[in-house]
Amino acid sequence: MSQSPVYGGFATPPPSYPLGVSIADKVGVKRIGRRTADRMYQAHHSYLARGRKGYHYGVYLDGQLVGAITFDAWPSQSEIRGYKSREIKEVARVCIANDTPNLASCAMSIAQDRFVEDRPDNDDAEDTPLSLLVTYVREDYEGSMFAALRGKGWERDGHSTGHAPGNRQKHEIHNWDKERWVCEV
Repeated sequence: MSQSPVYGGFATPPPSYPLGVSIADKVGVKRIGRRTADRMYQAHHSYLARGRKGYHYGVYLDGQLVGAITFDAWPSQSEIRGYKSREIKEVARVCIANDTPNLASCAMSIAQDRFVEDRPDNDDAEDTPLSLLVTYVREDYEGSMFAALRGKGWERDGHSTGHAPGNRQKHEIHNWDKERWVCEV
């Protein structure tokens, strides 16, 4: 069997499941290295084929790698809802390379719990709590994964106009307006 870093070492992706099939017991999330996450983003992310530093989780379906989710420091000094920037972490990338309905929201739910539970505070003062998760979804995408996670606290929080970053290379995605989603932890 040939090796492929994109699907957890298997030559072919796992099967997708149709709507109506319970997948909760088929989905797993575990920490992966940045290189593995970057390979997933390069092969499958829809508009930004590079990762970020941070905490990377692989999304597994039937034991095979089918996605990646990255949490990182929020790259702003602004407050959101009264929380200081050091209390905020960003869901910086989500990439699912499998067409199973509800897989993304199921994986995000598991990854969110794992991140909140596992995350060391070595990048902030040890007494700084994690209070808020934030993410940005391209405005023409509907953000359905985060809408499906309303029971975990996710809600649409506002609009962000596209703008060029001041500290890194500009990409086409920076021209798009985005919807901001937040979740109090």
